[in-house]
Amino acid sequence: MKKFFYAVAFSVPAFTLWFCTSSTTVKEKEKNSQTSKTNLPVTKNIAVLELFTSQGCSSCPPADKILGNYISKSNVILLSFHVDYWDRQGWKDPYSAHEYSQRQYKYASELKTDVYTPQLIINGQSEMIGSDANKISSTLSKIFSEEPDATLTIQKAESNNGEININFEAEGNTGNALLHIAVVEKETTTSIKAGENGGATLTGYNVVRDFSTINQIVNGENNASIDIPSSADIKNMAVVLFLQQKDNHKITAASRLDL
Repeated sequence: MKKFFYAVAFSVPAFTLWFCTSSTTVKEKEKNSQTSKTNLPVTKNIAVLELFTSQGCSSCPPADKILGNYISKSNVILLSFHVDYWDRQGWKDPYSAHEYSQRQYKYASELKTDVYTPQLIINGQSEMIGSDANKISSTLSKIFSEEPDATLTIQKAESNNGEININFEAEGNTGNALLHIAVVEKETTTSIKAGENGGATLTGYNVVRDFSTINQIVNGENNASIDIPSSADIKNMAVVLFLQQKDNHKITAASRLDL
């Protein structure tokens, strides 16, 4: 696990990062968590897994692989956010974006935790190392024992003139929620030429290519749109919608649809 501590408040645009090696305890956790337990119960509740990762980080590929095992689970939605602060370490990640780093820093401020890769946030409230398979499994089991506060259903998503137009329905506790929209590339393969993973070929899953937020929706039918990423293969894309409470940042509902 590679940590990047911050010395200024998240609200300040410029921040300072420095590299710190992982502790023995963290290394032992990563070593003991390489096999993911994905035999999860069927449930109405949905878990959104936000992985903050980078192709430049040597600790990240095991997390990418473990979380890739959840792709086929209908009640789990993975979002791989590639952060940009590793781009200065020898390899520029082609999927990285500064806004994804900002999202991670905001979580760190809200959850009072460090910033590092691979870092996983589940349903906006639980934070852990992205390769800690046992903790991931136990956190998901708890979520799946609960009833959802709201539901989202994508009825239709169509590409037209460089945009994806989305029709969806929302029900339940939606009044204090943000709607986040992500366009993801379902699987990516990259030959890494430099940096900590130089010489490796890395596979990513549900890599976020575009991300936007709507401040308010209504119960019932809604419409939204988001740009199609440039050079994207539409056949390898999916759209993800999820509701996140404005006060406690809990993710209460989510839906995913292949394009």
